[in-house]
Amino acid sequence: MGSQPDPFAVRMVFLRVARMDRYQGVTGGDTMSGGGSFVADHGFGHEMFNYQPFQGTMYGYVQPPGGRGRWDEARINLTRLGATDNDLSASGVLAVWVTTIPAVGAFVVGWYRNATVYRDQQPAPAGSARRHSDVDCGYYITANGEDAVLLPPDERTFSVPQSVKGGFGQSNIWYADDRDLNQQFRLDFLQYLQTRQVPRTTQTEGSSPRRQPDPLIRQRVEQVAIERTTAHFVGLGYRVDSFEQDNIGWDLTAALGKRELKLEVKGLSGSRIVVELTPNEYTAMQDHRDSYRVCVVTDALTEPCLEIFAYSLDSGQWESIGGRVLSVEEIVAARCRAT
Repeated sequence: MGSQPDPFAVRMVFLRVARMDRYQGVTGGDTMSGGGSFVADHGFGHEMFNYQPFQGTMYGYVQPPGGRGRWDEARINLTRLGATDNDLSASGVLAVWVTTIPAVGAFVVGWYRNATVYRDQQPAPAGSARRHSDVDCGYYITANGEDAVLLPPDERTFSVPQSVKGGFGQSNIWYADDRDLNQQFRLDFLQYLQTRQVPRTTQTEGSSPRRQPDPLIRQRVEQVAIERTTAHFVGLGYRVDSFEQDNIGWDLTAALGKRELKLEVKGLSGSRIVVELTPNEYTAMQDHRDSYRVCVVTDALTEPCLEIFAYSLDSGQWESIGGRVLSVEEIVAARCRAT
């Protein structure tokens, strides 16, 4: 049996920021929440542009420890990333962005691979449009755009410890470099980067499914759709429960702590997405649009493919991660067609 790789060989830092969907400015209904004292003082945070590329590069901001009125003077401790006291930057860093959901916990929202982390705040590049309320928003971390990953909100399920020994404290920067306390966490996170499956050691308590949908009471296409959708959300760390027989307007709930999604599942034997919602389902879709998801599995009997549609505040439409849009035609209930 081969030896396990040393997780501390990776230069890694976790950076806590305010919560947003896209991090491309406060536009289209994407607002900031949380973010600590800087956001409380100013009403915004420079991290709002963390995933707004400029000339192929991402520029990320986190607020290092510092005092009110001296935010610009705050520095990142690069020695904990293998740099010397005289170095102005550290390269080859895995920079992981984390946000907190009140009463639920802290979760990974994305990362920069092969990032450069600067000791001091850097000014916004000329022409980068990193400006809000007449303030040019600087940065501390850069990476090639191809090395930057932002997870969709529903997939932000990898839990990060905070307010516990060895986890995030009051500082927005956590190095997870305690060999006694952080080794398993690092191993789990590095595995997650490769598989996008949340290891059970880091899942929120109670996140495993309580019961599986009963495959004997539905047709094969519907069964495959339920199974595929369930597996997807369980892999993200959610607890999935079935309400298929309860006629409440959706088939499954996916819960992670106090976060809950309502999943209406549709299975199709072909590749063309045309599904119908019952009056009850359509009402639920309208009443719970923030948490409602239309999960469609196409080619269910050959090569099942799951596509998930969520309501976009930006466009006012139901869209998938891949950019497809449900065209909703109201009949007695509703017919939805992906375009």
